[in-house]
Amino acid sequence: MDAKQLLELHLNQRGSQTALVNSEGHPVSWSQFGDWVGAKADELKRADLSKPIVYRSKNTVDDVVTAIAIACVGGTDAPLDNRLPSNEFDRRVELLKASSPGSKTILWTSGTTSQPMGVMQSHEAWLDNAAAKLKAVPQNVDDVRLTVLPLSHAYARTCDLGTWLISGCALAVDLGMKGLVRSVSAVNPTLMNVVPSMAYELLKRDVPGLDRLRLLGVGGAALSDEAFGAWKKRGVTVIQGYGLTETGPVIASATPENATAGLVGDFVDGWQHEIREGVLWVRGPSLMQGYWQDREATDDRIDAAGWLDTNDQVEVDPKTGQLRILGRSDDVIVLDNAVKIHPALLERAAQQIVGVRHAMLILRDQLELWIDGEPAAEEPLRNLLLQHPWHPWGHSTEVRFFDRPLTIEAGELTSKLTIRRAEIVDRLSS
Repeated sequence: MDAKQLLELHLNQRGSQTALVNSEGHPVSWSQFGDWVGAKADELKRADLSKPIVYRSKNTVDDVVTAIAIACVGGTDAPLDNRLPSNEFDRRVELLKASSPGSKTILWTSGTTSQPMGVMQSHEAWLDNAAAKLKAVPQNVDDVRLTVLPLSHAYARTCDLGTWLISGCALAVDLGMKGLVRSVSAVNPTLMNVVPSMAYELLKRDVPGLDRLRLLGVGGAALSDEAFGAWKKRGVTVIQGYGLTETGPVIASATPENATAGLVGDFVDGWQHEIREGVLWVRGPSLMQGYWQDREATDDRIDAAGWLDTNDQVEVDPKTGQLRILGRSDDVIVLDNAVKIHPALLERAAQQIVGVRHAMLILRDQLELWIDGEPAAEEPLRNLLLQHPWHPWGHSTEVRFFDRPLTIEAGELTSKLTIRRAEIVDRLSS
């Protein structure tokens, strides 16, 4: 079913039941939500639907209404994160002025390793991918999902908005850690998706309103084994998965039954996969239509047979058959003695240390571990570098601190709150 059919299904089957919950905990019925979508759809029909519908996404109920209304009228949905630096926001607006007939969504890559690019995905592919995620991690109409990740990003767009629309559960919307703290006690969610930095922060703080939480999705980067276990002790199952904006985004997902620290589950429905020299390639119906206004980049990423190069080094765990993500191929550091280092493994461990917000390992004249955090973390970091498996080279790694916290607004963090590595390396080299 498409978005319009799913909305009509909920209106007919549960019109008086809760569709949305605002930050004060007040419910909005499916019937009321349907009226809002209908009014927005009527407004959109008077617009030029041959061009993308561009709007500032602030992660509000209005964003949910707009997204579903655009899907219902067959337009091109182009939300832009309201937190973007002004120059990047303006760049995207300018690019999105071109015509684009057809029903689709344009979301942007995070820009972790290169300039963010617009990714085109059909509404059908979006819902197919959401259904595959929902099959791996079922939810029902009695669940309450709190969304605090940006709906302008593929993770929340599919794993929050898409699974909500299909399942008919209740959805609450806010943004970031501040939004989570603001809303969680009123919403009392049973389901949430977060990025690792938020999962770590919640373990350190006594945040009321999490007593009903049963599943915590963690994406964008891997969660440490220690944090995985800490959530398990709280009675919360951590669901890790893997994917790219270009793939809808979900390629693999753990299930509540097989969730395992350090692993991201098996491939969800719809994907063919090959591992070529350690790098994962995938093909399937949720694959992007291409990069917005960039055929050359599309052809570089997807071969003639329809296979996409994820650029991620992976391996299959021999005991469970689940996927383990080793890191980006571009990020692998090769020392002069031919030792290969996956920075993500050390960075993940460093970010578990109290006072560390972000960590980035790079090689210049020597290995440097750059830290966004408090100076008091330096000694624990040096002790970490002397431990297995980093001790062969850890003793010669210099620990350095950024002179101020990294931010999205300065272009240093992605919307997933991960480091924009290429951007920061360029700045350090200038």
